[in-house]
Amino acid sequence: MAREGLVTAAIVAAAVAAIGLVRAPAAEAEQRVKATTDVPLLPPPEQTVRLSMGYRAALADLLWSHVLVAQGLRVSERRRFDTLTMLLDTINELDPTFRDPYLFADALITFQASETPHEEVVKAREIMERGVKHLPLDGELWLVLGQFVAFIAPAGYLKDDAEKQRWRIEGAHYLARAAELGGGNASVSWQALGGANILGRAGQREAQIRFLQRTLAVTDDEEMQQRLRAQLEQLRGQEAADGYMRRSARFNEQWRHDLPFVGKTTLLVLGPPYDAAYCSGDDHRQEARCATTWKTWAQRVDEKP
Repeated sequence: MAREGLVTAAIVAAAVAAIGLVRAPAAEAEQRVKATTDVPLLPPPEQTVRLSMGYRAALADLLWSHVLVAQGLRVSERRRFDTLTMLLDTINELDPTFRDPYLFADALITFQASETPHEEVVKAREIMERGVKHLPLDGELWLVLGQFVAFIAPAGYLKDDAEKQRWRIEGAHYLARAAELGGGNASVSWQALGGANILGRAGQREAQIRFLQRTLAVTDDEEMQQRLRAQLEQLRGQEAADGYMRRSARFNEQWRHDLPFVGKTTLLVLGPPYDAAYCSGDDHRQEARCATTWKTWAQRVDEKP
């Protein structure tokens, strides 16, 4: 027994000595060597669905937990999460109605240790649009999608001015949908109202008016109702003034082109010029230049400015 105890003690001492010899170099190597990229460990999303053996929602939850933890680790390590978009695609494929990945996709993808490349900004929008496709009645999803497309991406991630403007207008239409679906949630409707101003600045006044009208029709918030009514009254007044100016400019152009040598009153009595050959078929009969009275002409000018 004494001999066995000595052997055990010798083995323990040798182990302690070996650990002491390799510990410092191993620690130094660990401090020096850093992971710089992520290696995809999963097959493509369609194949991962088959590998789930029917436990699609459970595997989606597991992968989502991994995404949240790994994102925090990548931020602390100050490196990109290279497989993030692939994991989000896989989660969406496993459980298309799992809401949280759509809701946080833009924040996860753009909140990285380095500058977000353009293709990942587009990918974030693609994932969020996938969300509203599978959950079309979720006003909050439409809201975060609209805010990202209309405000966040153009302000911080897009470089091309034409692309920025296009995204702002498309985002405003997403916000309009959010406002429609957020009737019972005043917070969603209030946050979505910024989209109406984007449409107004882009010259899409009719779309802006429709935005406000639909929001007014669904909201129960009295303060919002008052604000929407005031904006609609102002826009309708501007629309009427713009319509008058548009008709006046077209009338003056018609006057100079047709009978510039007669007075305005005479032209009003004579009526608009009518090209019988041009207007004889059905193809052009509804155009302003084929109207037989100034009243009809003005209506058609408003319809097709």
